[in-house]
Amino acid sequence: MAHFIDEKCIGCTACVSVCPTEAITGERNSLHVIDPRLCIDCSACVRVCPVLAIQDEFGVYKPRIPKRADWPKPVVDPVACTGCNFCVEICPFDCLELSGEGDFAGIAVLTKPNACVSCRECEEVCAKGAIIVMPKEEKHPALVLEGRA
Repeated sequence: MAHFIDEKCIGCTACVSVCPTEAITGERNSLHVIDPRLCIDCSACVRVCPVLAIQDEFGVYKPRIPKRADWPKPVVDPVACTGCNFCVEICPFDCLELSGEGDFAGIAVLTKPNACVSCRECEEVCAKGAIIVMPKEEKHPALVLEGRA
């Protein structure tokens, strides 16, 4: 189920600028809509809506998080990451890069944290479970278990 914009929408277009799948359309100063076929339920739009007009996939209005620095970010477990590059390729805002050089591809690294909208596409594509998108104050569970957090 996709996010939904209600009649409180003022048409500010803030949600349009952060949507990684271009699922949100509408004219400035008018009600915007979310295409449920394109919405990936990432909540980026919710975090920027100044009037709390967007419900998440469960029909809940979540609070706005004005500073991108406070948004959840991908955390990579360097032991589990195999450098497959899938997360780098899928990131809609080019926030991730591989750190290695030469024959070794390295591990995924968040290089543009302010561009990241916490869409979770990197987390979804990671077959090894090496990436988890979480609030910055939390640590990746594997890192905590191994004493590297």
